[in-house]
Amino acid sequence: MSKKIFGSIGLMMLVAFSKAQNLNNFIKGHFNGSFESYNQYYMKDTSIGAILPPDRFGSNNFLKLDYNYGDFTAGVQFEAFLPPVLGFFPTQVQSQSKIVNKYFKYKKENFTIQVGDFYEQFGSGLTLRAFENRQIGINNAIEGVNVHVKPAEYLQIKAVYGRTRRLFEYSKSLVRGGDAEIDLTKLLKSKSTDLTVSIGGSAVNKYQEYTGPEQEFPDKTNAYSTRIDFQYKDFNLDGELVYMSPNPQLLNNDSKDIGRAFLLNTGYASGNFGMNATFRSLYNLNFGNDRNEEFPSLAPINFIPALTKQHDYLTSNIYVYAAQFRGESGGQIDLFYNFPAGSSLGGKYGTKISANYSQYGSLDSTKNIFSIGKKQYFTDANFEIKKKWSKKFESTFGFQYLMYNATVIQSAGSPIVYGNVVALGGLYKWAPKKSVRFKFEHLQTGNDNKSWVSGLAEFSFSSPFMFFVTDLYNYGKTNIHYYNMGASYTKNSTRFSLAYGKQRPGLFCAGGVCRFVPASHGLTATLTTSFAN
Repeated sequence: MSKKIFGSIGLMMLVAFSKAQNLNNFIKGHFNGSFESYNQYYMKDTSIGAILPPDRFGSNNFLKLDYNYGDFTAGVQFEAFLPPVLGFFPTQVQSQSKIVNKYFKYKKENFTIQVGDFYEQFGSGLTLRAFENRQIGINNAIEGVNVHVKPAEYLQIKAVYGRTRRLFEYSKSLVRGGDAEIDLTKLLKSKSTDLTVSIGGSAVNKYQEYTGPEQEFPDKTNAYSTRIDFQYKDFNLDGELVYMSPNPQLLNNDSKDIGRAFLLNTGYASGNFGMNATFRSLYNLNFGNDRNEEFPSLAPINFIPALTKQHDYLTSNIYVYAAQFRGESGGQIDLFYNFPAGSSLGGKYGTKISANYSQYGSLDSTKNIFSIGKKQYFTDANFEIKKKWSKKFESTFGFQYLMYNATVIQSAGSPIVYGNVVALGGLYKWAPKKSVRFKFEHLQTGNDNKSWVSGLAEFSFSSPFMFFVTDLYNYGKTNIHYYNMGASYTKNSTRFSLAYGKQRPGLFCAGGVCRFVPASHGLTATLTTSFAN
């Protein structure tokens, strides 16, 4: 036995030696990675309702490693939650550390295959989107096989098969689907360089075995979509229509209604003017991987973001809209204009203005997704003016009117909240890489938590340090200060920050997707870095 072992080792050494040159080439491949750590230490604070967890320390850690050699790429992602930061997951999760993503990918000209964990999107994502967003705690990567084929320059085909990640495990159901997109301009060999027209479609199937007592209960759900994308010079228009077979589950009260959606986007930009408009209407479109799942952010198959303006004001983010997959109809429009430098309204350095209006409400009939109901869910009308006064100073002024139906969006609070936000900000640069940024905001409401005022100051120097302090104060009801102060240090691709303060409870949103964050008080430390050979 020992002779066989040593003989095998000798053979492997001989093969390795004979292929030393290939090994050297392999070592010359491209290696890169990143590490991210988010940590909190909690303190008791009954004034804001901060409840101490069993462990006062929370830590989320992500290590990602990727290696590329020629046509081959492989990678892994290691995650450690020791334990998870409060509110990161919608359900209680014990301390975990595990390699959760691993993949092997081969790409050659018009063919790509990836085995393992992968992210993918069909169309706008209404039928399928597997993605990661660490800010809101979503990672619904699919473990299986993902194939991309381009048999002709005008045709792109995708196919997926696998199971969706749920926390540290995988869903019991299987997901399989295909997507195709045809560039009609290339197919018809159009000579116009100003016009581009493409059409596409996708089909996604979910299978989950049903062992309950109900007869004729569907164990399969099929989602289909068709889309078109039209671009001509500075104008673009795209639309998508979605159909989903009955998908009874806990989140829709075991409804066997057909799911439907319609999405339309259009935009125009020329010179100093730009416009974007979106309309979306949908009904019963939550495409979850488990019929017994009680949290829509765990193991979703499709993607339904809130299509409203993503504000960067503290007070505006108190009342944010969350998409209503059980039924909604509405949209938004954005307008942009840049008064150039030297014009009467632009002044010496120019002036930028933007306006946005979004509104969502109920459907008049669940059988007609184009019917607009009378019940209003959310309204946001706002504008912003950015003005540069000199080489050193620029200012921002913003105003927002909002209507927020808390009963629908959060199932809590005052039934309907009306509010007005006024914001004033500025940036003063007195030397290269030396600046101070400030912002003041006021939110006035007549009910719910009454009114809020906030302030922010941020100091940057030519050194790698940056300091900041913020305060969000509620007056008229709780009279609580939600302050936060801290500093960061940045060098090359590494950034470390340390902060102390209080977190207001409520919805936290990123990219139009939201999660609930509980009240907390304590220290926060973050570290991010990336590296490559």
